[in-house]
Amino acid sequence: MEQISFGEEARIEATNEPHLACVLLLDTSGSMAGCIDNLNKAVNDFKLQVCKNEDSKNRVDVAVVEFNSNVQTIQDFVPISELNPVNLVANGYTAMGKGIQTAIKLVKERNQFYNNLGTPCFKPWIFMITDGMPEGEASSEIDIARQMIREEEAKGAHGKLKFFAVAVDNANRDVLMSLTNRVIELREANFDGIFNWLSDSMTVISVSSPDNENKLNPLPNDARKYDPDRDVSDW
Repeated sequence: MEQISFGEEARIEATNEPHLACVLLLDTSGSMAGCIDNLNKAVNDFKLQVCKNEDSKNRVDVAVVEFNSNVQTIQDFVPISELNPVNLVANGYTAMGKGIQTAIKLVKERNQFYNNLGTPCFKPWIFMITDGMPEGEASSEIDIARQMIREEEAKGAHGKLKFFAVAVDNANRDVLMSLTNRVIELREANFDGIFNWLSDSMTVISVSSPDNENKLNPLPNDARKYDPDRDVSDW
């Protein structure tokens, strides 16, 4: 299948097929040191899992953003088959608010890119993993991020974004619930199960129609919804 390139970073497979943009927004602050190797492995395995399905391989585009004392786009959007191996290192504080803002800007730009090509697209995902709370940045940054999430999720009948927060270890659940009701708790910092769930979700959505509201699979055994009153299929 022919790939189309637009400059150095803007690359896309199969422009006539619907596409799903997903940002992996990863906390790499110093407190993540004990589980960073596991996170690196899970992200790299995620690519392999999604690419097993030919449709999702062509339709899922991924970007990777890390936040510690600073925010860095490790990988701008590419077809998932071109996702470079990650080798994250944990250090510094937790610029969560700025990280969220960067991720939202990326998905909005990517959806505009699809629109310019006439490529249909699914609602983009931002999948954030953190073990803490905003630290080392002005308190206004998380307020701005919170407002951006609310605005994007409220657009149209079904919103223009799905934002997920995965809480590891001592992550501040109250802060995360103030951002989104899609908060997932991991029993321990083992990311294999939740990334398998993410890859399954990417595949289920990408092989469907953008007009469908897909029901997601139950979470893995080592994960649970922080808000038990909502079923994961409603997400």
